[in-house]
Amino acid sequence: MMNRLRGRAWPLALMGVGACLVAACGGGGVEGGGTGAEPPAYANGPISGFGSIIVGGVRYDDSVATVRFDDDTGRNNSSDLRLGMVVTIDGKNLDRTLGTGVANSVVVSSELLGPVSATAVATGELTVLGQAVKVTTSTVFDDRLVGGHSAITVGSVVEVYAVYDPTTGAYTASRIEPKSMASSYTVRGVVSANNTAQRTFRIGTATFTYAAGAAPTGLADGVLIRVKVGTSKDGNGYWVVSASDTSRPKLGDGVEVDVEGVIASYSSNANFSVNGITVNGSSAVISPSGATLAAGVRIEAEGKMSGGVLVASKVEVKKRESPGGDDDDGGGDDSSKEYEIKSTVQSVDTAAKTFVVKAGLQKVNYAQASFKDGTAADLKVGAKVEVKGRISSDGTVVNASEIKFDD
Repeated sequence: MMNRLRGRAWPLALMGVGACLVAACGGGGVEGGGTGAEPPAYANGPISGFGSIIVGGVRYDDSVATVRFDDDTGRNNSSDLRLGMVVTIDGKNLDRTLGTGVANSVVVSSELLGPVSATAVATGELTVLGQAVKVTTSTVFDDRLVGGHSAITVGSVVEVYAVYDPTTGAYTASRIEPKSMASSYTVRGVVSANNTAQRTFRIGTATFTYAAGAAPTGLADGVLIRVKVGTSKDGNGYWVVSASDTSRPKLGDGVEVDVEGVIASYSSNANFSVNGITVNGSSAVISPSGATLAAGVRIEAEGKMSGGVLVASKVEVKKRESPGGDDDDGGGDDSSKEYEIKSTVQSVDTAAKTFVVKAGLQKVNYAQASFKDGTAADLKVGAKVEVKGRISSDGTVVNASEIKFDD
């Protein structure tokens, strides 16, 4: 992470990187946005902490933000946000020096929701709705999945929040949740094998079909699309599309942007794209020193929009992760593996040396933690704490390295 602390009704909410409409979001971050003095901001990436919500190392105040989920579960409150969920923030007043901003709206978007057809714990791999999912050392698992990856079985239905690599079709999971009662499935990916005569196309190894006269807008090979389907295939073994979206973010000039994702196309440092945003990084500080940009490289880019292009001031190349640790590909440390939570203690289990914080309902293990301004005896319901730590081996608990008490 760079050296700082750093919804929407269907189908528009379908795009995890989709821009918010001003009428719904109130932030003025998109084209035709607000004319107030407060500078607009836009961010997209996984949640790495709370107090308020931390995305891309920036702490966004979400106290008055609207929160919408795109998975039709009816969740619409900041109390429903969890570590590892991927969000799009339409906000304002981003201060990169302080690492703070204000969120007007938070749209939560998963990349996949569907059945598991294969799982390999040893290699950290899943196949969900015909898509390859990578589980890493920083993937967060819902605590209902006790045991993390090993608790996921073939045939179970899960929701996967992830960073998608359009060059390989792989999804690196930031959070996985069980979704046994899902009434529909979703997938976001790149179209291949588009056949207009047969009304079929593929995403990964899954084949999709649509009704006559109902072809998704903009459907073509190479297009990034998000589709919603029923929970069973048709007689040909195809998933039937009920809704789709191919929209891209439309951000106005002057919008401060912080986006994390995989470079989808690359011509030069002055012309590449990530999460549907064209980036000019010709004048950006690229870290770590010596890192190179190319299609398929995971980055975090920050800067300001001008003429429909993100003019980046900084681009950080992220280090790839494997089930057992980091792969040395020349990228920087993936600081999202260390989570930060500022919240109040909701419950304590002294025997297990764990407690649950109100923000994100996250369980924390304090057995190996160092304490500031207090001791373990001060971990009581209502106590205000700041927690820093990394996710446990099964992905369900934050193992605290430091706990500080706030007055």
